[in-house]
Amino acid sequence: MAKTTAMRVVLGDELNLVRAGIRRLLEALTDPKIEVLGETGDGQALLELVSRHRPELVIVEHVMTSMGGQEVTQQIKRHYPEVKVLFLTARSEPNHVRNAMQVGAIGYVVKEAEPMELALAMKAVSKGQSYLSPKVAAAAFDRRIRARDEREGVLTARQRQVLRLMARGKSTKEIAALMGVSVKTVETHRARLAAVLGLYGVNALMRFAIKAGMDNGEI
Repeated sequence: MAKTTAMRVVLGDELNLVRAGIRRLLEALTDPKIEVLGETGDGQALLELVSRHRPELVIVEHVMTSMGGQEVTQQIKRHYPEVKVLFLTARSEPNHVRNAMQVGAIGYVVKEAEPMELALAMKAVSKGQSYLSPKVAAAAFDRRIRARDEREGVLTARQRQVLRLMARGKSTKEIAALMGVSVKTVETHRARLAAVLGLYGVNALMRFAIKAGMDNGEI
């Protein structure tokens, strides 16, 4: 049996005990298997760890000494675009979530979440998928639902069709087949939906569509 390759990770959090707890949770995972290469509470030192180890994933908090998580993420995506960044943070304010995703984070997990949520986030990231904690995804939905009529006027019929199919749990390939278009076309529709709605990742778009009741009715 082939040996499973571990996902290589570095941690950035200002608090030593918090880092120790996160590390323990990560190293206990088996799907995916995680190898923690290093950790620090300093933003500049975190960049040095990334340069030295070239991990697959950096887990970062907003607040660190010398350089915050958002600036660290910008530097990582500029110099090491292949490295993914996941925010694991105490900050759940919408502007912090939005800023993190806009600078290139693949996911956002709040520290008040249950440990299982970190496992779900890591599994999603290992597959190249985005992940948002339900709390911050729900907050994004609540802000947007107040402007639902205006927003739906902006979405095209094809975009609404993609959302409805996502709400029903259809994969990208299934959506493409049902709509009679290419997978690339579906991905383009999804990217435009993300831009219009300000929601990042398949999970966030799916939650939005389900909460908007788009899992019912005609396609």
